Amino acid sequence: MTSVSTNQIINSAISEAQAKTELNATMLKLRSTYGFAPAKGTKFEEMKARCEAVVESVDRAVEAYVEATGKAPVRMRNTSKYVTSKEFPAKKYEGLQAYANVPDDRLKIAPLYTLEAAGNLLDYNAEYLIRIAHMEAVASRTRAEWQRMEYEYVERNDYNLRDLYDDLMKRLDASEDYITPDEYREERRKWRRCKYYACDNYYPIAKDHYKSARFNWTGLKSRPTNSEYCCDECKKGQENAETRFKKTGTFLPAYAYEYILGDTKEKKEKRNIPKEHEKIVRITDKSS
Repeated sequence: MTSVSTNQIINSAISEAQAKTELNATMLKLRSTYGFAPAKGTKFEEMKARCEAVVESVDRAVEAYVEATGKAPVRMRNTSKYVTSKEFPAKKYEGLQAYANVPDDRLKIAPLYTLEAAGNLLDYNAEYLIRIAHMEAVASRTRAEWQRMEYEYVERNDYNLRDLYDDLMKRLDASEDYITPDEYREERRKWRRCKYYACDNYYPIAKDHYKSARFNWTGLKSRPTNSEYCCDECKKGQENAETRFKKTGTFLPAYAYEYILGDTKEKKEKRNIPKEHEKIVRITDKSS
């Protein structure tokens, strides 16, 4: 068995340290060049060329490290501590488990000499490529395509046509407390669909809706006979939608079709996370 000399170990460690330093410096240059958002108005083909350049540059940097050290760049390990118990005793992770479940906050600030840092740079540019492709597709969307999306977009669906038919048919087919076919037709004329494009609700326009000699149901309040919306919120919503249509060519709000970058989406989600109970108590104490 061939023994490894101390000099060989030292030389190997020095080579690896030098390769890590060179990889770190290269990734720093790449991040300075490609680690920022593309200029406003960048076209898909331009962003595609940029992504191809990033992939090629990162590939060369990783290959140089492998040639110098004989192994892949360092990967981040999950060093998070957890409370041990009988069910979850402390154990040493091996293989892929040693690199799994690294917290997102650590992955985002991965050292430049790690594979995660290379992945972050590739993901960052790829996401902008997808976003630009999406924006160009939106810009070329026809009115027919917008109409189909508007039809599928629903904000309110509390009591729709199927609900109305189901309730009426139950009474029509009932052996007790039933309604007759004539009463069914009369009742159907007392209901109207909301005019708001994003609302599927049906609402009554007669005070005696769902009333007959054998059946009485008044769970929903009636609206005036000349009303076009199930509520004032829907009326305002349609007014806003028509204003948007004049500017964008669609009734849809921007958030219904825009592509949201991962970081932006995460920031929005964080703003919606409820505050911890202790923080709420402190805020309440200060205000009182």
